[in-house]
Amino acid sequence: MTVKQFADKFGLWQCVEKAVNENSDSSVASFLQKIARIPVRHSRATRSLGVYVSKAHEPICIRLQFAQEPETLKQTFLHEVAHACDHLSRKRPQNSYRRAHGPAWKKWAKALGIAPRSTGESEAVRNLHQQRLKLIAVCQTCGAEFHRARRLSRNRTYVHNQCGGQLKTL
Repeated sequence: MTVKQFADKFGLWQCVEKAVNENSDSSVASFLQKIARIPVRHSRATRSLGVYVSKAHEPICIRLQFAQEPETLKQTFLHEVAHACDHLSRKRPQNSYRRAHGPAWKKWAKALGIAPRSTGESEAVRNLHQQRLKLIAVCQTCGAEFHRARRLSRNRTYVHNQCGGQLKTL
């Protein structure tokens, strides 16, 4: 799926076109084509709702966690499109994309009709993260249990910060 297909599915393409028409210094048609062709992929991440991925001056994709509520998914999509617009509208491609939530991104976010915030929340994604947590270690001194999404390396030893006991990895 591409940005254009996703935006059409959720009725957001007119919003993207309007923002580009208002804020783009370059050729609007070519800028819209670049945005429209960016792939939208599924993300398995449970700590972020979405991410815009680029390499040098080329967009790679937008990754979205589709487990979000529909309204949050739309806001996250527009947030990531604002990153893409900000990135592609930069004058000098050799400059790295450092200020991800700087003034230029905020301008694009406002033009797309979203609040210029760097983070969002989703109860559905939070619940998904909780479901993925596994018991990964137990303190041998006090019995405290530790849960994480990823396991700990078995080639290392770990110490419980609070009691000083050694952790037994599972």
